[in-house]
Amino acid sequence: MKKRIACLSLVFFLFGLICLALPGSVSGEDKEVRLLCLNIGKADCMLLTYGDENYLIDTGYAHTYAALKTALEQFQVERLNGVFLTHCHQDHQGGLKALAESGIQVDAWYAAKIYYHVDGGIHAAVQAAAIRGEKVTWLEAGETIPVGSDASFAVLGPIRVDEENENNNSLVMRFSSPAGSILLSGDMKKDETDSILAAGGFTSCDLFKVGHHGDNKSATKDMLRIVKPKAAVIMTDSREEADTPAPSLLSNLADLGCAVYVTQNAHDAFLFTLRGGEIISVLDVEWDHVPSRTEGLQISIDLDNDTLSVVNTGKMDVQLENCILYSSKGDETLIIPSMDLKAGKTFVIGTRKSEGQIDCFWDTKRVWNRTKLDTAILYDAYGRILAVTNNGMPE
Repeated sequence: MKKRIACLSLVFFLFGLICLALPGSVSGEDKEVRLLCLNIGKADCMLLTYGDENYLIDTGYAHTYAALKTALEQFQVERLNGVFLTHCHQDHQGGLKALAESGIQVDAWYAAKIYYHVDGGIHAAVQAAAIRGEKVTWLEAGETIPVGSDASFAVLGPIRVDEENENNNSLVMRFSSPAGSILLSGDMKKDETDSILAAGGFTSCDLFKVGHHGDNKSATKDMLRIVKPKAAVIMTDSREEADTPAPSLLSNLADLGCAVYVTQNAHDAFLFTLRGGEIISVLDVEWDHVPSRTEGLQISIDLDNDTLSVVNTGKMDVQLENCILYSSKGDETLIIPSMDLKAGKTFVIGTRKSEGQIDCFWDTKRVWNRTKLDTAILYDAYGRILAVTNNGMPE
C-alpha cells in the first residue's frame, strides 16, 4: 500500500510540472478533485484538494490530531485555503487548537452562522482563529465559497436552529467542479435533512460523505433518491459506536447501486479521486515514511481495580512511545511513557484506586466508568488506532 501512495504522489508531482510548463493546457475536464478521509474512529476529518487549493473539513478529536498532522505531512500540505468546522462537537472540532498552534498557513476559518450549544460559551472556531489574531467567516444557507475559477462550495444548511440537537445545526455543503461533485453533510440528521429537502437544496452528487457516522437517521430515503450518489463514505468505527453503520442505511445505499466505504476498513485513510464527473479511483492509503503500524496489541479493563492492561500478543517486542490512551466517557487522555513491551508480556496502567503491580500511573481518582459504557482506545504517535475495548457496560 505504501508503494501505491508513493506512486500516486509521483504522478501528482509530474502532473504539476506539466501544468507549470504548459499554462492553460489543462481543461476543466482534465482537472481532478481529491477527498482524503482519515481513519480516526468515530470522528470526521477530511482534506479536499482541487488544483493547488487545499481545504480541511473538520479536525477530528484533540487526541487524534497526530493523524491529521501526519496526513498533512504525507501530502506536503503547508497551506490550507480554508478550514471548515461543521458543528461544535469534540469529534469534529477537537484538532482546531493544535492546528491553529501549528506552522500550517490557514487563509480562512469557516463555520455555520447558526449554532446553539457551545461548550465553555466560546465557539471552537473563534478560539482557533483568535490564536492567530484572526476571525471566523460565518456561513449561512445560500452562500457560496469560490474555489479557483470554476469550482465552489455551496452552503445548503443549516437553515434553522435546533436547540435540542447540535448535529442538526451542521454546516452542510455541496462542492461542485468540472471534476465532480461531493456532498459534505457534517452530522446532519433527519430534521436538518427534511429542512434542506423542503428548501429544494439537494441535487445529485458523485460522492456523498454520510452524516452522523452512518447511524439510522443519517440519510433518509427521500434525500437519497434525489442525491443518487455513485459512492458514499462513512466515517466511523463500530468498535466505538456499535450501531454504525446502520444496516438500514447500508440497505438503502445498496438499493441505489451506491458503493460504500467505511473508514475503519482503511489502513490510514481512503483517498477518492474524481475527474470528469466520475470517481476514477479509491485508494486505501497507508502512510509512507513512518514505522509500520504495530500489530498484536490487545487491551482490557478491570473495573474493580480501575486498571487497563496492554498485552503484546505478537512474537516481536513493541516500542510504545508517545502512544495515547483515551477514555470516551470521561473524555480523558493519557500519554504513555516510552517503554519496550516484550513479546507475550503485559503492561498495566492504574489510577489512585488501583492496587497491586502498576507499570504506569494515571494520576486521577478513577478513570473507567462503572455504570455506563466507556470505550478505551489506544493510539500510536501517528494517530493510528492500535487497540480498542470497553468496560462492558450498556450505553
